Amino acid sequence: MTIDFKCPRCGAGMEYDSEIGKLQCRGCGFSQAIENAPETAEDETVAVEPFDGAMIPDEVKYEEKEEEKKVSTYEEEQEFECGSCGAVLVTEPEVSATHCPYCGSAIAFGERLAGKLAPDKVIPFTISKEEAKSRFRRWAKNGLLTPKDFMTEKRLGEITGVYVPFWLYDMNVNAEADCLCTKKRSYRRGDYIFHETKYYHVYRRADLNYKKVPADASVKMDDTTMDCLEPYDYKEMKDFRPEYLAGFQAEKYGVDAEGALPRVERRVADYGRQFICSSVTGYSTTTYQKQEAVAKKKQEYYALLPVWTLRYEYQGEQKIYTMNGQTGKIVGKPPVSGGRVAKWVAVLYAGSFVIFTLLAFLLV
Repeated sequence: MTIDFKCPRCGAGMEYDSEIGKLQCRGCGFSQAIENAPETAEDETVAVEPFDGAMIPDEVKYEEKEEEKKVSTYEEEQEFECGSCGAVLVTEPEVSATHCPYCGSAIAFGERLAGKLAPDKVIPFTISKEEAKSRFRRWAKNGLLTPKDFMTEKRLGEITGVYVPFWLYDMNVNAEADCLCTKKRSYRRGDYIFHETKYYHVYRRADLNYKKVPADASVKMDDTTMDCLEPYDYKEMKDFRPEYLAGFQAEKYGVDAEGALPRVERRVADYGRQFICSSVTGYSTTTYQKQEAVAKKKQEYYALLPVWTLRYEYQGEQKIYTMNGQTGKIVGKPPVSGGRVAKWVAVLYAGSFVIFTLLAFLLV
């Protein structure tokens, strides 16, 4: 089942406008707050169950879920019909929101956003497409060796706003450190210099709580890249509504909460060890006899976070540049132009030649 967002005045498609924070009609320009938008479009009805906040560790139910996925057909998972123009399109099963390439209507897939697939939270895009293009352009210009045609208007037009699925975890960490420390000092008395060493047995223990530690649940996005896009401002997080997806692409999670949890456990355990070690200060030397941290999950949330992506092929190599759709932070390295490298080498060589010639003339 698909949901398209229609204007109540003219019937044209509506999209979420990040600049005004509302749905806006592409036809007549009418805008409508998300809170006042109808629950469903036209006469379509979609039941969206709230996410229960925890993955049920029931082996039988897990197997039933896997079996249900295996018997799904290609048509059920990937084929859909645009509600505005009637075009029959195909999309990958991970996609939960997109737009029709023929009429431009924003479309969300109700069955991919319901039940346990329904996100708890969403952080809406606050950076518009034009602003994202402008920031990418400025970022590329900072590279002295970047090709001139790297950020053409045609290429920037391919920038895509994607809601990437994330699991957010509230975690508890018990950290412990047991170490032998020393304090050393030297002092003089008369003709003698004394070296004094005092030994200390130092013990630290801390009970730490971390809120909403993120781990991307996408099978398409690189984990390291998504980690580098942090942090997000959770103060702007909203209760999920499909209207926020209008005009953007979105994925449903490809890694479940239990599958993403080990990454977060290792991450917050490292945080705990770093914290407990940072509390042992003021000593000349520190030798750890015990240093450990145990992480446990308290609660989890399923959320969609905004990311602008720009894919680019340079000299046969595929590259992807990403931007935090809330803060504008960019992750990636621009390609290097061989011509510009040669130009800068020539400039540096000429400059060095002039300097050495002047020095030789002055020393004669």
